[in-house]
Amino acid sequence: MKKYLALAVIVALAVSCKKDPTLADRLEGMWLVNDITASGSISILGTTVPLIANDKSISSTSVFNLVQEPNSAVYNVDAVLEVSAGTTFDFPWQQGGNGTWQTHPGNGVAPDSVYLITDSATTKYEVLNLLDNDVRLRTLTDVDFQGQSINLLLEMGFTRQ
Repeated sequence: MKKYLALAVIVALAVSCKKDPTLADRLEGMWLVNDITASGSISILGTTVPLIANDKSISSTSVFNLVQEPNSAVYNVDAVLEVSAGTTFDFPWQQGGNGTWQTHPGNGVAPDSVYLITDSATTKYEVLNLLDNDVRLRTLTDVDFQGQSINLLLEMGFTRQ
């Protein structure tokens, strides 16, 4: 009986020592973009008009692939957004590239963040929601629309591949 009790204690200790996955561990992998929304404003004939965009279609090749060893990020987004800014129109949107990535846990004080680092820029994504197979990220981004730079609050939803 004592042998079984000792074995149970050892197993319990081994299980309790298991390392919790880090934010990077939870984000590593191939993620399919399945939802895009954006909001901001645009100047039309000198008048500022609110801009709201939702995905109309997202290509099945729209993915973010995050690898820790070696640290690398490869991403591609190919979508058509339905934009409402005084009128409704379709806006093709493509974004892609590669680089590295790093995480910054918020530790319950601030939102967790993911930084995507490329040759041309560093983009901070705030983690809004992270489950085993779903994640939602938010960032501020500039989009060029007919020669006008528009600052958008962009949110993307992903599902694990």
